[in-house]
Amino acid sequence: MKKIPYFAKEKIDLERLKYAVFDNMIEGVQVIDFDWRYYYVNKSITVQGLSTQEELLGNTMMEKYPGIEKTIMFKSLQKCMYERTPSDVLSEFDFPDGSKGWFELSIQAVPEGILILSSDITKLKRAEFELKKKLDERNEMLSQIVNQKKQLEEFCQIISHNLRAPLSNLFLIGELLAENHSLEEKFNYFEMQRPIIKSLQSTFEELVQATQIKMDSTIKKEKIDLEKITTRLILLLNKKINHTNASISYDFSEFNSIFYSKKYLKNILINLLDNAIKYCSPERKPKIHLKSYKNNDWFCIDIEDNGLGIDLEKYKKDVFKLHKTFHNHPKAKGFGLFITKIQVESLGGSINVNSYPNQGSVFTIKLYRTKNEE
Repeated sequence: MKKIPYFAKEKIDLERLKYAVFDNMIEGVQVIDFDWRYYYVNKSITVQGLSTQEELLGNTMMEKYPGIEKTIMFKSLQKCMYERTPSDVLSEFDFPDGSKGWFELSIQAVPEGILILSSDITKLKRAEFELKKKLDERNEMLSQIVNQKKQLEEFCQIISHNLRAPLSNLFLIGELLAENHSLEEKFNYFEMQRPIIKSLQSTFEELVQATQIKMDSTIKKEKIDLEKITTRLILLLNKKINHTNASISYDFSEFNSIFYSKKYLKNILINLLDNAIKYCSPERKPKIHLKSYKNNDWFCIDIEDNGLGIDLEKYKKDVFKLHKTFHNHPKAKGFGLFITKIQVESLGGSINVNSYPNQGSVFTIKLYRTKNEE
């Protein structure tokens, strides 16, 4: 640093006296000379800048805060310094220790260079961020309540639709049994009840499983490696893969780790992979591809196949409904996609399908927003 002669230093100190009126102000005051050196600082600016007068006076802003010349705020200082144009700036400042501060700056031209009047609004900004966080949480909670209400209404319709018919049939058969019939006829009526009761029991168990998922408020989440979990699921499906000569590939280069329920993710992927194999086309070798990517602020996974596809013009509203099937497959139950949708939505995500008959399908799972990454 250039050494200042004693008589010159004494003159500078006398000139600085005119700024002594700012010494005890609550706001921070600093005067920067044309060489970007601190010419005057009051006590408040040392508190705001996490420094001392000795550390600031005589040193340049760049020496004290390396990189400050690259900030937007510094451009406003330059404009005032060289064009003598005053301005007001809201500045977010990164300190060398990693902490942040927010300041309202009023920049004025003075004979020595520029004068900066600063008000520390860090506490106000933090309170603002906290309030915004609380409002976002409240809005998300309200959104969940609305979504849960919608799901409850849909669930009531599912129960009504899937239980009314078998219960009506049982009631009708019970009425016939009460009438005077031969033992042979009564036995036939009893036999007619058996498949209805079996179907009713199966439906009841499916609905109980769906209800448990909807009511589960303590879903355990953990960090999951997509490649590892997919590899294990492929091994589980190895027999079906070999039988159909299917090939399964994946690309998790955009992101491979997610914070999710391992139990749910296994069920979601195994259901979609199993369906892709089950509904493969007899005209070509089954090919299934999984891909992870970020869409806007969502973590997404696509499961694409070249199978039989679904006629969405006819079945779009029924794809994820209970006991809805779209192909004459002996093992089709219409439960896998229904439970998959419930599991995805229970964790705040969504699932959609894009499909064409005899071309294949792409199921897109939106897992969760990137801002909710834990």
